[in-house]
Amino acid sequence: MKWQSKCLLIFFIVSLCLVACVEPFDPKLKSDVRRLVIESQLTTKLDYQYVYLTYDAPYTSDASVFEDYVSGAKVTLRDNLGNEFAFFDDTYQDNAIRATVGYNYRSVEKIQLVVGRSYQLFVETFDKKTYSSTIEKVVPVPKIEKVITEFFEIIPPAFLKTERGGYNVSINVKDIPGEKNFYKWDWYNVQQIEWCGEARSGSSSIVYPCCGNCYEKYFCKNCLELGSDRLIDGNIFNRFLTKIPYDANSNYYLVINQYSLSENAYKFWNTVKEQSKASGGLFDPTPKSIRGNFSNVANSNEEVLGYFTVSDIHEEIVIIDRNRTSPKPFESQKYLPPAWRRSSNCVTCEETYMRTKFAPKGWR
Repeated sequence: MKWQSKCLLIFFIVSLCLVACVEPFDPKLKSDVRRLVIESQLTTKLDYQYVYLTYDAPYTSDASVFEDYVSGAKVTLRDNLGNEFAFFDDTYQDNAIRATVGYNYRSVEKIQLVVGRSYQLFVETFDKKTYSSTIEKVVPVPKIEKVITEFFEIIPPAFLKTERGGYNVSINVKDIPGEKNFYKWDWYNVQQIEWCGEARSGSSSIVYPCCGNCYEKYFCKNCLELGSDRLIDGNIFNRFLTKIPYDANSNYYLVINQYSLSENAYKFWNTVKEQSKASGGLFDPTPKSIRGNFSNVANSNEEVLGYFTVSDIHEEIVIIDRNRTSPKPFESQKYLPPAWRRSSNCVTCEETYMRTKFAPKGWR
């Protein structure tokens, strides 16, 4: 037994030496310089429009991409008729998103792009570097002809039951025949909320009820659906978009946005989508920076990330009646955790991009 113990001890010491001698792998990536990221999708809907500015984190940095905002920039939109529209990073006025200054650059006034016109975006950073996008033209988008909602039932074993079912949501679109048509879809749910404020008090939290009606948008995060009529010129039939949960028997208020895209914008977003699908396996393609349509006016060699998109938009409101006789949903009771306390004082519903006191169109 002694010789076995000695062998084990020698093996353990040799293993430690081998581990200590291994140098960390350096893939020699050259992303050691912060790069400007410009993202914007402007539409034909009359509203405040937004441009998002950040710096990406270098490969060797521990910085967060989502916290390196660009403040003090000058953002200007120009169309082919010579009109100019200014953006600013003051996020505390009117219907702006409340977020860190230097991320959301909101148009000074509500603007509405026009189908057939061309637009170009310019960004001048605080260090006087000027960046411009390619010239992008707004192409028309057809209406959504029909929204199809189909209920499906889930019958798992009793101990796995979380939902009784759901709704598959698909659309039909009749597009312009004889032309290349490219699409992008996103969607959000509107819910009436009960609590409008929160504050910490020692080890617990205090929640404040809304003083009146208050409605909030809930966007589907990381949902990106793209389509084209390359193989089905003229009609898009029963195009699946998403699944709606059957977690209550109340109406589900869904808003679907359908955008037109240029062919280059479609290729860009399709590359982004395909790269995001990579699971991180050994044989997955190596992640890479996806060049957009921006460049430094004075230095074409500088790498700039992001994309400027102009789109016509069609908004479709769908109210899904979930009041089924059978099966009944596992509707959870509204409650607060023990560490939360209800305040007797109410808070006014604050008007933001995500929240409003006005009931949405067709609300029931």
